[in-house]
Amino acid sequence: MKKLFITTFAIVAFYNLGQAQEETKKTIWSIQDCIEYAIENNLQIQQQQLDLQDADINEKDAKNAFLPDLNGSADNGWNFGFSRNINGVLSEQNTRRSSYSLVSNIPIYNGKRNYNRVQRAKLQKIASQYNIERLKDDIRINIANSYLQILLQQENLNVLNAQNNITLEQIKRTQQLIDAGNLPEGDVLQLKATAAENLQNIANSENSVAIAKLGLKQLLQLNFDSDFDITKIEVEFNELSVLDKDINDIIDIVLSNRNEVKFAEQNIKISEKDIDISKGAFLPTISGSVNYGTSEITVQDSPITIPFFNQLNNNKFFNFGARIDVPLFNRFQTKNAVSRNKVNVMRTKNQLEQTKQQLTQNVYQAYLDAKASNKSYEAAKVAVTAQERAFEYAKNRFEVGISNSLDFTQARIAYQNSQTQLLRAKYDYLFKVKLLELYYESPVK
Repeated sequence: MKKLFITTFAIVAFYNLGQAQEETKKTIWSIQDCIEYAIENNLQIQQQQLDLQDADINEKDAKNAFLPDLNGSADNGWNFGFSRNINGVLSEQNTRRSSYSLVSNIPIYNGKRNYNRVQRAKLQKIASQYNIERLKDDIRINIANSYLQILLQQENLNVLNAQNNITLEQIKRTQQLIDAGNLPEGDVLQLKATAAENLQNIANSENSVAIAKLGLKQLLQLNFDSDFDITKIEVEFNELSVLDKDINDIIDIVLSNRNEVKFAEQNIKISEKDIDISKGAFLPTISGSVNYGTSEITVQDSPITIPFFNQLNNNKFFNFGARIDVPLFNRFQTKNAVSRNKVNVMRTKNQLEQTKQQLTQNVYQAYLDAKASNKSYEAAKVAVTAQERAFEYAKNRFEVGISNSLDFTQARIAYQNSQTQLLRAKYDYLFKVKLLELYYESPVK
């Protein structure tokens, strides 16, 4: 018993250690980790995968419709009162009858409906796969957006902390100048007020980081209280070459590669196959049948009794045949079914055109947004450079006692705002280019 307890404890401890190590591995997430995890655990994708399994079963059903069926039957009945005996004379007698048979129906031809149902089931499987890939594309872009929001908020927090360190250093230097009699006492009060405001801004920024992480956790369907952080992405903007391509070339490639277009095209093929299936009802149906069986009868108080198994052997029968059913008139139901499916084909073609139009609009919008974001990013870099020089100039003047703390604070705020605007422009540009790349090339990495 003691050995069993030790063994069990060791297994549980090893399992918990493995679980803890696995959780540790998942506390720092790269963007690719997030995308793969979200795709693997997304409930919508899991639902679509069930639909794919259902489409696979439907294909098997359609193929199995070509096979003959086989059914067995057995019945047993009693009769009390008058009935005709084996000589045809009506007499009072009690009898028991039983019969046994095997019946097989063989499909031969049904207007190619079975064949067309198999083809439709195959098309449906492909459409389900395209729909899954379409959902994956949406997940990738949502994860990328949420991931970049965290990076933006983290860098904004870094800027605020850096600016607060500068303010604290200036408070220290100002106090030294005040103690030396070079500045009035009031100059340090303004800096201390600025430091207090910095702490408030830092607290708000930390909350923004937490909210951004919460949004990504929600997309990943993680526990909100779990440890979570992301790895920093180092982006070389000169590698973002998609903007160098012609917009018409981008759109042509997008319309030929995107999964939502393929999904819509597949739906047209499915609706066209529905027409073929409904037209099959105009044609004759040919089927065959095979029947094998036997029977026996027992008459109560009969002087002649034939053994049960002898009767089954003597009464065996076998028959087969063919049947043709020719549709003549069914209240125009088949005609209306064909017309209804033709309308559905037109509907799916309209849906394809709507998908292409919406996708073209989205790509144009993403392209123009990326171009505009590029200009904003370049302008923000110039603004930061100018504000940095102005801030250094104001700081030097303040340190030698030429300007007051108000001028220094205004220069610092302007520099800080320019840094914040640069961060926003940077990540806005990055996101919009990555969105365009997702349309044009491959999933966000």
